[in-house]
Amino acid sequence: MKTSFKVEIQPTAAQRRSLLQHAGNARWAFNWGLSRKKEAWEIRRTAIVADGVDVKDAPKVPTAIDLHRELNVLKKTTIPWMYNASKCAPQEALRNLDTAFQNFFRRCKTGEKPGYPRFKSRNRGIGGFRLTGTIRANHHSLRLPTLGRVRIKPGDHGYIPTLKYGQATVSEKADRWYVSVLGVETEEATPNGLPSIGVDLGVARLATLSNGKVIENPKALAAGAKRLRRAQQSLSRKKKGSFNRGRARAKVARVHAQIGNLREDALHKATTFLAKNHGVIVIEDLQVKNMVKKGNRKRGLNRVLHDASFGEFRRQLEYKAKLYGARVVAVPAAYTSQRCSCCGHVEAANRPSQAAFCCLSCGHAANADHNAAINILLAGSCPESQNACGADVRRGGLTAATQPAVKQESAVA
Repeated sequence: MKTSFKVEIQPTAAQRRSLLQHAGNARWAFNWGLSRKKEAWEIRRTAIVADGVDVKDAPKVPTAIDLHRELNVLKKTTIPWMYNASKCAPQEALRNLDTAFQNFFRRCKTGEKPGYPRFKSRNRGIGGFRLTGTIRANHHSLRLPTLGRVRIKPGDHGYIPTLKYGQATVSEKADRWYVSVLGVETEEATPNGLPSIGVDLGVARLATLSNGKVIENPKALAAGAKRLRRAQQSLSRKKKGSFNRGRARAKVARVHAQIGNLREDALHKATTFLAKNHGVIVIEDLQVKNMVKKGNRKRGLNRVLHDASFGEFRRQLEYKAKLYGARVVAVPAAYTSQRCSCCGHVEAANRPSQAAFCCLSCGHAANADHNAAINILLAGSCPESQNACGADVRRGGLTAATQPAVKQESAVA
């Protein structure tokens, strides 16, 4: 598997101007290529439908290579300002455009998410670009084509391995610049042999583990809601096109970035802890798309579900498990919160409140999330963790779910 490394950079004033030029070139090339492709698709469709031309003989739609050749001609006559930046930025933007169309046509066949490519607007953000060539990284700086040596933010020193890389993706977020490089191919780690764990995800608590440990949810959106509301109110009062409105927009972007950083930091810490310290991690196979539905009555619930980022939690956990020798097992989420972890009795009334669980059959009482985490662990590891008599042979054991051994032979009178 390949891993990428992303760090924040601290460009000089001249480098910042060059970064903006590169991003502008990539954005212009993407929009120009999209308009050319739309014109070509219209000509091809007219030839096939109206004129009856065979599909094989109809005019072709230009590829990224064809568009790049056209762009090289335009540089000499119409857009010489593109020579102020690396040729890689517009070239890679045209390749991204080809990928966007491929994703769109695949969606038409399979019903996946990507839609028709849209024009990139400067009002929606500066965007980014990709550079190819020889990219060198050391402890405290990166050497990028055309841009030269760029300093890495001190907090990210030593994060990128000191190697040569073939490509780098530069992006901007809230007036801060980031560089992501793709690492070399690494083999998956061997199984670490550590204990298994069950994880119950939630919105009140980010994760409750079967061993009783709780990972708190930072509730990043709620924590920054007041600052975000004030910043957006201030933005709405500014005159459109004014300098003050630009400053207000930048402030809103910074607040959004702070909320996202807080959420991302909590997810990375939680998933790294789980992958490093456990051999098998059992989680619920949550269908987030089904949990989040449209409607004003569910707007508040949808907001906290999106804020918890269950999908991102699982994505990070799966790739980190490969790095640290762990294994992620997803089990069906049905009835995990209603089943008793001691006797297995399932009933909705077993959970009288959000936080409490009390079995109506055996009287077992526990925290509802902890009980669900034990059930998740049993569902994911029961076939390999119990012997023929049903005795628990799991490493470390579980006090709430341990079953005594029961003889299989019939009793002799």
